[in-house]
Amino acid sequence: MNKKTILITGGAGYVGSRLINFCLNAGYKVKCYDILIYGDSSIKKYLKNNNFELIKKNLCDTKSLNKALKDVEYVIHLAAIVGDQPCQVAPKSAYKINYLATKNLVDLAAKNSIQKFIFSSTCSNYGVSDDKKFASEKSKLNPVSLYAETKIDCEKYISNFDNKKLDCITLRFATAFGVSERTRFDLTVNSFTYEAIKKKNLFIFAANTWRPYIHVNDMCNFILKFLIDKTLVDRPNLDKIFNVGFNTQNYTKKNLLDIIMKYLPGTKIKYVDEVIDNRNYKVSFDKLHKIFSNKPDISVDQGIIELKYLINNNKNIDNIFKNSNLDALKVFFKDNEDKLLKWKIYLGLIHY
Repeated sequence: MNKKTILITGGAGYVGSRLINFCLNAGYKVKCYDILIYGDSSIKKYLKNNNFELIKKNLCDTKSLNKALKDVEYVIHLAAIVGDQPCQVAPKSAYKINYLATKNLVDLAAKNSIQKFIFSSTCSNYGVSDDKKFASEKSKLNPVSLYAETKIDCEKYISNFDNKKLDCITLRFATAFGVSERTRFDLTVNSFTYEAIKKKNLFIFAANTWRPYIHVNDMCNFILKFLIDKTLVDRPNLDKIFNVGFNTQNYTKKNLLDIIMKYLPGTKIKYVDEVIDNRNYKVSFDKLHKIFSNKPDISVDQGIIELKYLINNNKNIDNIFKNSNLDALKVFFKDNEDKLLKWKIYLGLIHY
């Protein structure tokens, strides 16, 4: 039987590099489409796999994208400038890469008769909401960042796209955590755990704000489940937006610290009243769990144990943290915005 092929944009990133592993193990062929701005260390182990192909091109290159989509059944679109503050320091690039390039990719996917297109969105779209209620897919979106605004713009374009031309699923992921082939330390659980181990103290802003959390492995599991699901195909794309996470993993920062203290009891915590990130939302995942399991494979507790092992045993962990914490990413995108803006998107080439 011929293996089906998946194109993963941003495949060398935090989620993508782990997703490649899941897809290869599930029997798919994988094309990884990535410019490798963080290097290739996260995907080196796949390079000798006959079912893996690396396409080192940028997302704004229509000609290369169109070529990459040949003989592909599924597209999983992860590539983006991710996070509120990286987008804030490189706003023009964020709009170009996160929205315009996504719009172009959707058009190209339809032109190439892709069977299913999965778009990675975010629960950050809810921004600030009433923490006495759970935000559902029908709740009003209230973005407080450019990052969320670009994701919402993409959602609108995808949702209005004729599902008979392209079957699209939009996944609003909870905040990620955990170890992957390119572990990030600009993420709350990962950053807190590193600083608790290495610095023995934490400065916590807005300790009572809510956020849902999901391990990177569970993200990959849900993507694969949606890939093979056949029950949604006749629904309009607007109805195929899902919050992805678990009701039981809505936590305040204070809740997270209580968990961390179980495993790192010597950590000193200082609470700071200043609010530098006013996002605050609890999310309902009931729509998702009417279709799929509502129990995480890896809980926040297990994720912290996993991170603790990595941080204590990886000799290169300080360099990994240095290059992937929030301050480092902000500097990187600010310094490279001019280079990113030189990438051309050649639009107007798509006809039905």
